[in-house]
Amino acid sequence: MKEARTLLFYEIKLRLRGSAGPAALGLFVLAGTLSPLALGTDDAVLTGVAGGLVWVFACLAALLGLEGLFQEDLAEGRFAVLRLTSLPLWLIMLIMMVVYWLVVCGPVVIAAIPIGFLFGSDPQTSMRLVLSLALGTPSLAFIGACLAAICAGFQRGTGLVIFLALPFFAPALIFGAMAAEGGENAGPAFLFLAAFSLIAIALCPIAAAFAIKENME
Repeated sequence: MKEARTLLFYEIKLRLRGSAGPAALGLFVLAGTLSPLALGTDDAVLTGVAGGLVWVFACLAALLGLEGLFQEDLAEGRFAVLRLTSLPLWLIMLIMMVVYWLVVCGPVVIAAIPIGFLFGSDPQTSMRLVLSLALGTPSLAFIGACLAAICAGFQRGTGLVIFLALPFFAPALIFGAMAAEGGENAGPAFLFLAAFSLIAIALCPIAAAFAIKENME
């Protein structure tokens, strides 16, 4: 437990020093700020597209945060050092994926609150949007990080990661927008987002650990 906690805090400090978090948040805020200006002042139009657009921006932010993820760690032998600890590789990957969500997707979820108001959403709609992101972005983070682990051994693997991630992000994007819009389908959409994220959290660290192990050999 002590080693896991030490790795968690070290990973947070390491990722905070990187550019992935600020770049992802900057893209999300910039796109969310400029879009209402381009769409005009019709409240009906703005509120109608708010959920879908914000979810598209969140997906793009998650993809931007995958730039070089795990490649430097693998090239510098950091995973070889971490494997000398008592922590299993799947737990190491789980901790890294949690930190990735905290650094890249967490700020996006918080920034969605003012972005929702820029689209003319009322407080209830904005909170529904934020809740959908909080439930759905873990699936984006874990799936994206898993694919980054698979492609970590390839040169210029970032483009391949983005290409592979798009179809996996589609279910979260569809049901996330549906949940944010409300209506009778919002309840099942929220349940799907939660289930999708739980499945990703359960399976992706194991798959990523296997991929990193193969890339090290």
